Amino acid sequence: MATTISVRLGKDILKELSGVEKKWQSDRSEAVRRLLVSALQQERINAAMDNLANHKISVGKAAEVCGMNLWEMLDLLKQRNIDWTGYSEEDLERDLKLLK
Repeated sequence: MATTISVRLGKDILKELSGVEKKWQSDRSEAVRRLLVSALQQERINAAMDNLANHKISVGKAAEVCGMNLWEMLDLLKQRNIDWTGYSEEDLERDLKLLK
Protein backbone atom coordinates (compact mmCIF):
# COMPACT_ATOMS: atom_id res chain seq x y z
CA MET A 1 0.00 0.00 0.00
CA ALA A 2 1.38 3.37 -0.98
CA THR A 3 1.63 6.23 1.48
CA THR A 4 1.55 9.90 0.64
CA ILE A 5 4.25 12.14 2.08
CA SER A 6 4.83 15.84 1.70
CA VAL A 7 8.10 17.73 1.63
CA ARG A 8 9.12 21.35 1.36
CA LEU A 9 11.54 22.06 -1.46
CA GLY A 10 13.45 25.20 -2.27
CA LYS A 11 13.15 26.96 -5.61
CA ASP A 12 16.49 25.65 -6.86
CA ILE A 13 15.54 22.04 -6.20
CA LEU A 14 12.10 22.52 -7.77
CA LYS A 15 13.70 24.00 -10.87
CA GLU A 16 16.09 21.06 -11.14
CA LEU A 17 13.24 18.63 -10.51
CA SER A 18 11.24 20.21 -13.32
CA GLY A 19 14.18 19.61 -15.63
CA VAL A 20 14.26 15.94 -14.64
CA GLU A 21 10.50 15.66 -15.22
CA LYS A 22 10.89 17.03 -18.75
CA LYS A 23 13.88 14.82 -19.51
CA TRP A 24 12.07 11.69 -18.32
CA GLN A 25 8.71 12.85 -19.71
CA SER A 26 7.10 12.04 -16.37
CA ASP A 27 4.99 13.77 -13.79
CA ARG A 28 6.44 15.11 -10.55
CA SER A 29 5.39 12.12 -8.43
CA GLU A 30 7.05 9.64 -10.76
CA ALA A 31 10.25 11.72 -10.94
CA VAL A 32 10.43 12.03 -7.15
CA ARG A 33 9.80 8.28 -6.70
CA ARG A 34 12.51 7.35 -9.19
CA LEU A 35 15.01 9.77 -7.67
CA LEU A 36 14.23 8.53 -4.18
CA VAL A 37 14.67 4.89 -5.20
CA SER A 38 18.00 5.76 -6.79
CA ALA A 39 19.17 7.69 -3.72
CA LEU A 40 18.16 4.84 -1.40
CA GLN A 41 20.05 2.33 -3.55
CA GLN A 42 23.12 4.55 -3.43
CA GLU A 43 22.78 4.82 0.35
CA ARG A 44 22.61 1.00 0.62
CA ILE A 45 25.77 0.76 -1.46
CA ASN A 46 27.58 3.38 0.64
CA ALA A 47 26.57 1.65 3.87
CA ALA A 48 27.70 -1.72 2.51
CA MET A 49 31.05 -0.23 1.43
CA ASP A 50 31.56 1.22 4.91
CA ASN A 51 30.67 -2.09 6.56
CA LEU A 52 33.02 -3.97 4.23
CA ALA A 53 35.87 -1.56 4.84
CA ASN A 54 35.35 -2.03 8.58
CA HIS A 55 35.10 -5.82 8.17
CA LYS A 56 31.58 -5.93 9.62
CA ILE A 57 30.04 -7.89 6.73
CA SER A 58 31.26 -10.23 4.02
CA VAL A 59 31.46 -9.42 0.32
CA GLY A 60 28.63 -11.86 -0.31
CA LYS A 61 26.40 -10.18 2.26
CA ALA A 62 27.22 -6.75 0.83
CA ALA A 63 26.28 -7.93 -2.65
CA GLU A 64 23.02 -9.36 -1.31
CA VAL A 65 22.13 -6.15 0.54
CA CYS A 66 22.83 -4.10 -2.59
CA GLY A 67 20.96 -6.41 -4.94
CA MET A 68 24.10 -7.21 -6.92
CA ASN A 69 25.88 -10.39 -7.82
CA LEU A 70 29.30 -11.12 -6.35
CA TRP A 71 31.19 -10.06 -9.49
CA GLU A 72 29.42 -6.71 -9.63
CA MET A 73 30.28 -6.12 -5.98
CA LEU A 74 33.94 -7.02 -6.53
CA ASP A 75 34.08 -4.62 -9.50
CA LEU A 76 32.58 -1.85 -7.38
CA LEU A 77 35.08 -2.49 -4.59
CA LYS A 78 37.89 -2.30 -7.10
CA GLN A 79 36.54 0.97 -8.57
CA ARG A 80 36.32 2.52 -5.11
CA ASN A 81 39.68 1.09 -4.07
CA ILE A 82 38.25 -0.44 -0.90
CA ASP A 83 40.32 -3.03 0.94
CA TRP A 84 37.83 -5.61 2.10
CA THR A 85 40.25 -8.47 2.70
CA GLY A 86 41.77 -7.33 5.97
CA TYR A 87 45.09 -8.68 4.69
CA SER A 88 47.82 -6.25 5.76
CA GLU A 89 51.42 -5.82 4.69
CA GLU A 90 52.44 -7.41 7.97
CA ASP A 91 50.35 -10.45 7.10
CA LEU A 92 52.05 -10.66 3.73
CA GLU A 93 55.53 -10.38 5.24
CA ARG A 94 54.71 -13.06 7.81
CA ASP A 95 53.37 -15.37 5.11
CA LEU A 96 56.43 -14.81 2.92
CA LYS A 97 58.72 -15.69 5.83
CA LEU A 98 56.74 -18.86 6.44
CA LEU A 99 57.10 -19.85 2.79
CA LYS A 100 60.91 -19.52 2.86
